Amino acid sequence: MRRLLPTLARCLASLAVLTLAACSTTGHNFDASALGTLTPGQSTFFDAKVALGGQPADIYSQGDGTSLARWAFKVSFVTDGLYHRKEAMLLFGPDGRLIRLVDTNNILLEPWQRQKLLGTGAYN
Repeated sequence: MRRLLPTLARCLASLAVLTLAACSTTGHNFDASALGTLTPGQSTFFDAKVALGGQPADIYSQGDGTSLARWAFKVSFVTDGLYHRKEAMLLFGPDGRLIRLVDTNNILLEPWQRQKLLGTGAYN
């Protein structure tokens, strides 16, 4: 029995190392539930960063002065065998105010929240 415990401990430690080595994350986790607190025409880029809990993964400047900001996060277990990702893309005007929600991936929003965020494409 005394010999079995150290062997078992080594096996468990090896398993833990292999499990952790198979996990990875991409991007920064963000609070997707806070999307519903943003209001087109009123909320600013700074408001979005604070509400979502961090910087976007990418910002794409558009030719008309607007900016498309993408918040994205992916966690992978067993090298893409099991993963979860979420993504939100928001369009901001030249003045930094939110114009509208462009797209989401794996983010649940109430229908009224989604409609509010989709807006009309102009400041409401």
